[in-house]
Amino acid sequence: MSIPTIVVSQTQVAERVDQFTGALVAYLGELGLPTQNVLVPTGERQRVIANLPDVIALIDHAKRGEALYLSKFIAACGAGLFDAALNFVWDETVVHLRKKVARFDLDYFYDSVVTDPARRAKLRDETDLTKIEEWELVRGCLLTGILSEIGYRHLDYIRDMRNWASAAHPNQNDLSGLQLISWLEICIREVIAKEPEAAAIEVKRFLNSIRNSILTEQDAQHIRSGMEHLPPDIVRSLLRTLFGMYTADNTATQVRSNIKLIASKCWGLAPEDARYECGLRFSTFAANGEVTRRTAANEFLTGIGGLGYLPPDTLAVEMAEKVTALYSAHSAFNNFYNEPAHAKNLLAYIPSTGRIPEAIRRSYVKTLVMAKIGNGYGVSGMAIPHYNEMIGRFTEDEFKELVRLPTDREFAARLSLRSCAPNFRSVVQSLVHLTTNQITQAAMNTIIAATDAQVPSLGRDTSFQRIINSY
Repeated sequence: MSIPTIVVSQTQVAERVDQFTGALVAYLGELGLPTQNVLVPTGERQRVIANLPDVIALIDHAKRGEALYLSKFIAACGAGLFDAALNFVWDETVVHLRKKVARFDLDYFYDSVVTDPARRAKLRDETDLTKIEEWELVRGCLLTGILSEIGYRHLDYIRDMRNWASAAHPNQNDLSGLQLISWLEICIREVIAKEPEAAAIEVKRFLNSIRNSILTEQDAQHIRSGMEHLPPDIVRSLLRTLFGMYTADNTATQVRSNIKLIASKCWGLAPEDARYECGLRFSTFAANGEVTRRTAANEFLTGIGGLGYLPPDTLAVEMAEKVTALYSAHSAFNNFYNEPAHAKNLLAYIPSTGRIPEAIRRSYVKTLVMAKIGNGYGVSGMAIPHYNEMIGRFTEDEFKELVRLPTDREFAARLSLRSCAPNFRSVVQSLVHLTTNQITQAAMNTIIAATDAQVPSLGRDTSFQRIINSY
């Protein structure tokens, strides 16, 4: 005798949620435990339940069977534990991001997101993705084209909310059902049910050819032509990867020959800071006594005419390490507590003249200003004096990088968080009287005059771009 299938309707689920809540609250009372502010009101849970079918419909049936954390998300929503539900939807997103990275190109991803050679050497295969922090995972997916810019902005915000409004903090009642279902929809649209951007697919094809084929000049010409259509951030990551592949100890001779055919084109298209980064890595190999890699780096830079981008001394190398450490501390959990020590260490390397080695000036200004304007939840109070002192030493070269920051996609995303836009305007306002450069003054005044809503989009404003391009 077969057992009949029981189909539970959405209305029945809502009714049983009410019954479960009443029974659980009564049980908690019998145990003498708190019953208030434990579970989200049933009305908020029903908003999630009512919208779930349309949102889940965005996922192919074949993929739904593997979405374990989405089942846990729905269970937590039904139980009234929205803080736990937010954790589950984020966990599902991270799982899918790691799968996309693994299917895409692991070496390219690692080279794009990890700039420390010692740490990069420990990242080899898919299992090492768990060593990448979640903020690095999201940022790396932006840099490699797996995520779109708008997808990155949404996910970075959800990641912040997960850190501040998840089960780690007693504030689940701040989350509404519509917020939760909206974040679920974003994660599904931008990650779970979405394939990588076209630029990422193109780079994957490039790298596969470089690693596994014997390229002819005609083949290389097609790759060089394709590079011209890549966004600057993707070109930056690609150059970093080509340099890393070329200088690796185990790289085959044929792979290096393939890279030589396209390296000059990638170098010419790459932003200045990406070129200086290659010079920094050369200096790092030399400082660490890695003779084989230093020789390969010299060969790479000589072949593309890039030896002029080597840093004049080891100061740039030391400062780069300190900037990276501050950026990591600022982006990670407990940043308000951890930032001051890193800020103090960086300050010790700043000369009294304020002149920063050109090789790391852009990352220095960006990291310092990002820490100074905060992450939307505040600024590290103990680190503020250090930030103020370093910013107070800015010269005209640093001012130029400061006003270019709105054109940086990651920085523009930061400006969309609460309090960050007015904080950025305040930094610019404090420095405008220190420059006599008319272009810099025009750019600064444009930033100061912009509203909180306008500041995050300044980098895409044609009139602002025209000012910046006047340098």
